[in-house]
Amino acid sequence: MTRIIQITDLHVLQEADARLKGVPVRYFLERVIDHISEHQPDCDAMVITGDHTHDELETSYRYLHQLLTPWRDRLYQVPGNHDDRDVLRTVFADCLQPNEHGFIEFSFAADGWHCLGLDTHHPGEVSGMLTEAQIRRARCTAEESGQPRIAVFCHHPPVPMQSVWMDSIGLSGAEFLADWCHSDPRVQLVCCGHVHHESEHRVGEASVLTTPSTGVQFSPEGDVPNFVADYPGYRVIELTPAGASTRVCRISELSIPEG
Repeated sequence: MTRIIQITDLHVLQEADARLKGVPVRYFLERVIDHISEHQPDCDAMVITGDHTHDELETSYRYLHQLLTPWRDRLYQVPGNHDDRDVLRTVFADCLQPNEHGFIEFSFAADGWHCLGLDTHHPGEVSGMLTEAQIRRARCTAEESGQPRIAVFCHHPPVPMQSVWMDSIGLSGAEFLADWCHSDPRVQLVCCGHVHHESEHRVGEASVLTTPSTGVQFSPEGDVPNFVADYPGYRVIELTPAGASTRVCRISELSIPEG
């Protein structure tokens, strides 16, 4: 079995005590990391599905790089809309896989699965972008791996959230990933962030899952971004040759600030 921890939407800020929507994002993230250290110390991989920082400053990335020292030998990352590819590459040069096409993506095998990270960052935009060429390369990589199951990780979900404001900042090119899911039953898991809440959808044979933020939580309801006072969390994904199981862990002992 391969156990993967997914964390997403960290939104780290340069100032240690800075708050986003009333949430002390560094403090909450550190409590999430403490929980992972205590309950999942032997995880095989940690995947960050974007929005490492909120301010995109090198200082914020360097804080995160230091915080994640115990996992840097098994850390896999893709950027979100609140990331700077150049700064992320500079600070996490010891963790990122080379990519000649300019994207920050990853690929690794895990107990009968091939895990792929897709870069949906669209510079200057909150919405994401996925190209047909990215999916074509991902399909070739998965084919070469020979694994019977495929898991995909990306920041922006490739499905509608049935939310006016979330879907307005969704993923351009989502149809390329959806077509792959429909045409290839080996694609069985797609794990995303961006929407700051837990949800589950279906595309072809694939479960499409979104994961809570390590800090600020949002509700999909309403026409405008809607902050909710809910607990931060992360996702545990267990892959075996027979399939996948997954669950979200929330850090419920934290007090939720008003804001």
